[in-house]
Amino acid sequence: MPANEGLTDEELLLLLQSDDETALTVLYKRHWQPLFLQAYQVLKDKEACKDLVQELFTELWQKSRRIQLTVSLKAYLSASIRYKVFRHIRQNPVREELFDHLATRMDTASPESELAVKELQTLLNTLIETLPDKCREIFRMSREQHLSYKEIAIRLNVSVKTVENQISIAIRKLRSALGYVLLLIFFVKS
Repeated sequence: MPANEGLTDEELLLLLQSDDETALTVLYKRHWQPLFLQAYQVLKDKEACKDLVQELFTELWQKSRRIQLTVSLKAYLSASIRYKVFRHIRQNPVREELFDHLATRMDTASPESELAVKELQTLLNTLIETLPDKCREIFRMSREQHLSYKEIAIRLNVSVKTVENQISIAIRKLRSALGYVLLLIFFVKS
């Protein structure tokens, strides 16, 4: 057991600022799993989440001399991984299933995350309301009533291709809006 393992995060951060690699190793072992799980709750992609956590600790090492925290290291790391997840969503094609059951996947025991889930669900609902009428109606029939594209087409007397196009438009607009809004939420909360 390294001598540094009994130190607090803040003490380890001070050692890290003095280029102590052992401090980084201890912090990584202490925090990688909760950070991975936090990212995985949203992305559902193990490899991407591993990469994001690794990237976070690489940046922590590179920026260690300049970091001056006003919050706990745990809170800093949590906010950082949240930012990385949001950036990953913005920069990569979002799989449609990321929007399905978003509140359930993001649900954790902490009051902060419960509030974040409620805010995100409210935000998503607000963004859905900004969609054009037909697009919003089709999107809701697909997501809330769990109707197939064919069932929606029959009910609305439109082609299946029209339904597909409207769902694509909705997802594209929501993905774009969520990417920017989630970043704003992150910066307002941190």
